[in-house]
Amino acid sequence: MIKRLAAFLFTFAAVFLLFAPGSSAQSKAESIIDTAYRYSGSPYVYGGTTPSGFDCSGFTRYVYAKNGVKLNRTSRQQARQGKYVSRSNLKPGDLVFFGKPVYHVGIYIGNDRMISAENSRDDIDVTSLNYNYWKRNYSGARRVFEEDQSHTSSNTITDFRDVPDHYWAAKKISYISDKGIIEGYNGYFRPKDNVTRGEAAKMISEALNLGTSSRDRFSDLSGWSRKYVNAVAAKGLIEGYEDGTYRPEEHMTREEIATVLTRAFDLSGSGRVGFKDVSSNNWSYEYIQALASNSITNGYEDNTFRPKKTTSRSEFAAFVYNAIN
Repeated sequence: MIKRLAAFLFTFAAVFLLFAPGSSAQSKAESIIDTAYRYSGSPYVYGGTTPSGFDCSGFTRYVYAKNGVKLNRTSRQQARQGKYVSRSNLKPGDLVFFGKPVYHVGIYIGNDRMISAENSRDDIDVTSLNYNYWKRNYSGARRVFEEDQSHTSSNTITDFRDVPDHYWAAKKISYISDKGIIEGYNGYFRPKDNVTRGEAAKMISEALNLGTSSRDRFSDLSGWSRKYVNAVAAKGLIEGYEDGTYRPEEHMTREEIATVLTRAFDLSGSGRVGFKDVSSNNWSYEYIQALASNSITNGYEDNTFRPKKTTSRSEFAAFVYNAIN
């Protein structure tokens, strides 16, 4: 069970990077990726160039234009812009191409993944470059902009400019970063960013290979997260609210994370750790107890768990570190 949990958290952490909200210190690459996700609910339409419908090159052209980078119209034309980048030197924000001659283009987002407008079945989707079809047809990459490197030096333990040595989770962030379990964004970790309920459903679905589902389980589902929320809910791993909604744009709380992990891996254990803000009458009590009993969390120094608090990237890093050590 420990190995399975560690494997889940590894994948969950990697996918987590794809959905972190933006920050005031965004690089050009971060902004491009965030923009791509902002329009990921748009459908695929052959020849489409707007949020009402995109084809692959229409999507990349629109996203880059929003960030001050002008691309040509077709994937074949875009494959002649910028400069060539080897597969081993890919960076988030690079364009990746497929086919000879080129017939598809996507935006590289890190961790051997891209986001692109694929087809009418998948619409805007995130997929691995190592997936058989894309691996077989990969034909190259181009870098069409350069980051400003004038302020990228770092003297912190983690090599992240926003995680100083004295930060409470610095060593844990450094450890899992060195292991390749989680990465930052061009020198930033964004330790205080939160994850939404819709984003969490996407991560869980991909991490557990649950696929997607078009059968709506809640009344307020739409956009890119709908099919993932349906799939995870079908397995009983997440629940909605009494009014029949799921509220995908709300942030995921610590007790919700505890619930998902406990259900996904049949964790058990109670009575070993008591948090003064989590009574036995709390709906999430048994899940939080299971997480604590498996040493995935110890709560806060004041003996609280803060179940309603949203889950930050640094807290998630601590969950991962504690789960595999």
